[in-house]
Amino acid sequence: MHLSLHSSRPGHIPLPALVLGLAGLLPYIFFAVLSFSGDPLTRGHALTTYLAYSASVLSFLGGLHWALGLEPDLSDGERWLRMSWAGLPPLIAWAAILAPWRIGIWMLMAMYAVQYAADVLLNHVDPDHYPAWFMRLRFGLTVVVLLTGLAVATRV
Repeated sequence: MHLSLHSSRPGHIPLPALVLGLAGLLPYIFFAVLSFSGDPLTRGHALTTYLAYSASVLSFLGGLHWALGLEPDLSDGERWLRMSWAGLPPLIAWAAILAPWRIGIWMLMAMYAVQYAADVLLNHVDPDHYPAWFMRLRFGLTVVVLLTGLAVATRV
């Protein structure tokens, strides 16, 4: 079953996806702004919280590929690829949290970019796999995550 079958209006971003996607950006924006605090304790807390939240969401994106690996019509090779790929974002997120801030933030940003590129590639190979609205939403969310990540990277 493809995700595109779940939308009655293919080009329209469903309200729950839009609202929850935008709400999910609030911690990125809030802690990126807070990382510019002159108080070292506040800045340190903002950086730690930004990294932890970013790692959590990155792990969530890996879960999407695990779910895609559950499709009944996949070959064993496709299933292995999707489920193996699903494990990579949480591993990178975990390593980024354990790494020094300066390295961890770049690891997260790189994996967000790679994860988005993987979704673009998957959608290119199978254009009906994701609905058009999903890729538009993912693009916008990814851009904000990467921009806030760059802002945070200037503070470490």
